[in-house]
Amino acid sequence: MHEQLSAGLPPNPIVAAAEPPLPPLGSNINVLMIWPRFPSSFWGFEGVLEMLPEAAMTPPLGLITVAALCPPSWKIRLMDQSFQEIRDEDLLWADLVMISAMHAQRFHARDILVRAKALGRRTFVGGPWASSDPDGALQFADHVMVGEAEEAFASIATALEQGTAQRLYRIVDKPDMTTSPVPRYDLLRLDKYTSMPVQFSRGCPFQCEFCDIITIYGRKPRAKTPAQIIAELDTLRAIGWRNEVFIVDDNFIGNLHKALALSRELAKWQVEHHHPFSFYTEASLNLADQPELLNAMVEANFMYVFIGIETPSSEALKESRKFQNLRSGDNVKQVRIIQEAGLWVLAGFIVGFDSDDATIFERQREFIELTNITWAMAGVLQAPPTTALYDRMKREGRLHEDSEALTNFSPPNFDTVLPVPVLLRGLSTLLAGLYEAQPFFARALRSLEVWQPRASQVPPTLPMTYNLRVLAASMWRQGVRSPYKREYWSFLSQLIRRYARQPAKLWLGFMVLLSAHHFLLYSREVAGELEQECISFEKKQATSTVNPSVAATLKLAARA
Repeated sequence: MHEQLSAGLPPNPIVAAAEPPLPPLGSNINVLMIWPRFPSSFWGFEGVLEMLPEAAMTPPLGLITVAALCPPSWKIRLMDQSFQEIRDEDLLWADLVMISAMHAQRFHARDILVRAKALGRRTFVGGPWASSDPDGALQFADHVMVGEAEEAFASIATALEQGTAQRLYRIVDKPDMTTSPVPRYDLLRLDKYTSMPVQFSRGCPFQCEFCDIITIYGRKPRAKTPAQIIAELDTLRAIGWRNEVFIVDDNFIGNLHKALALSRELAKWQVEHHHPFSFYTEASLNLADQPELLNAMVEANFMYVFIGIETPSSEALKESRKFQNLRSGDNVKQVRIIQEAGLWVLAGFIVGFDSDDATIFERQREFIELTNITWAMAGVLQAPPTTALYDRMKREGRLHEDSEALTNFSPPNFDTVLPVPVLLRGLSTLLAGLYEAQPFFARALRSLEVWQPRASQVPPTLPMTYNLRVLAASMWRQGVRSPYKREYWSFLSQLIRRYARQPAKLWLGFMVLLSAHHFLLYSREVAGELEQECISFEKKQATSTVNPSVAATLKLAARA
């Protein structure tokens, strides 16, 4: 029987068979924590990293948090596949290999687990992949943890040491975030990352049908105290961090009162320490309805915010239960309020809702251009495990349970109303319209015009040698060798001419300039992949007259 760290839960029916216990590891063990490689994505900024000394955007906050929960007698090393190759000797050093992985990382995680098992190493997996697909993780790992670690890991560690550890731990109760320790930032190669993660809260109060945050972390936001966050920031200052800090909450304003209290304390801390960090985070669109909170975030030196806008279609918002984006009735105005209050806006967009028709792609493009959102991540709707959408698609017989979709550019893992070729080619057209050089740079300039930073917003202070190195790399790769070099020099000259005396706009404008080397080139790569997916789908459709998945797609398309 697998241990359930909450009363009344049945054992997992697939893995409930008794197995002989694994031997004790003892109290003085070597632990290798591994962060698997991500596939390329819009938010990976791989093209930007070609010009930076760093190798990755952010480190694995979950692993360094668990590391802080480990017994002090454990010797811990952390490896990040973003810039480190995992050698057999690294795995052989470890008594226990611990992996955290998101769903997109699962294939690389499996590869590591297979290698570790072949070398006789004990393996342990946690994180979003394990929490959403424990049966899949158990096929490769000795131990799997579903849920959050803070209040349970001490007993799990003791069981590992004593040889009584179970294969599956389901931690159902949501821990009090005030018990979360300062993460082990000392385990990181600080010089390899462009920003450092800090987590204030977990959970989100909303009920978006496609979101697994609310199913994994709950709909009641739980938060650390402002003193805890400041202790983490003091730790980062002490170890020499000077670049951006990412408040990684899936919805920073899930609890409005606590977000306001923290922002006010951060504003005081910034003044006391001469603004050592700038922040960015994720929030819901109802931030526009909170002028006091907006002002406090700007005073605390938040520079920009990611918002899940998803779609300009009110029908799709109702269908997906994203009601918070329907309240104002004018999402363009909501975005403008946030920009003019001092936060630059980037956003996520989705196509492929049941109510979408072939006009949705142009409607998305028009909305993005109208709101001047330069970094607009547009992708195909997917139904992640544990979500209400996943359950609905399964009930309706539309779910592809064997789907290996890795990103929001993969074919959806369910039968869609819009035929798959129409959906994927429409997305390709949308991305091309957004990420051709001329519209991209024009939108970027407009975004800087409408964004109104305040005196309290201070960019990171990095060494002049660093800035000159990045500028030289940008001029060479973008200004000399790129296919968009004419637009590059035009944007750079306008940026300097307009904003040379405005440090915040100059800094963010240069970030946008660098980002062009990712977005413009990666969008072309994605367009090619989408076309190949369409061709593959059409070939399957042509050779299958009885395929139930295809039949369901055609039936739904006819309804549309």
